[in-house]
Amino acid sequence: GTVTNIGTQAIGTIVRDSAPFYIVGGNGGTLTEWQSTAMAGTKFVHSPYRNGPQMYRMYALEAATVSVYKNGVLEATQDVAAYSYETITGAYTSYVMSFNSTGSILLASWCTDTADYNPIPPASQTIYGSCSTLSAVYAYDYGETVSVT
Repeated sequence: GTVTNIGTQAIGTIVRDSAPFYIVGGNGGTLTEWQSTAMAGTKFVHSPYRNGPQMYRMYALEAATVSVYKNGVLEATQDVAAYSYETITGAYTSYVMSFNSTGSILLASWCTDTADYNPIPPASQTIYGSCSTLSAVYAYDYGETVSVT
């Protein structure tokens, strides 16, 4: 297909086209993909594995209040205006981080040195993936048992 240079775009820029597409770009030396709005949701779970501090960016597709839990304990509450983002930063390595939003958001995580940029998909009851040498399963509700079948 055709490759088009869209130039430098500000965080929060929304790009639309009549055909499905994918965008990848740089973030301070780290290759990062843009998130599709198909990855939007209201519940997310994540556990960063690299030394922090880590940064989470919450981009709202509609006005939202996001509650952030660290191992099941409320860590922060953040209001995010529609079509804008807010960021939280903290020492979250190896903790189970859960995000509960009143509106549809996109969520991404990375170390503050811009390593390991991760778009985070919403929590789901069905997940497809392939394991590397080490994998972990995290439940959205901290302490809940998850069965892998």
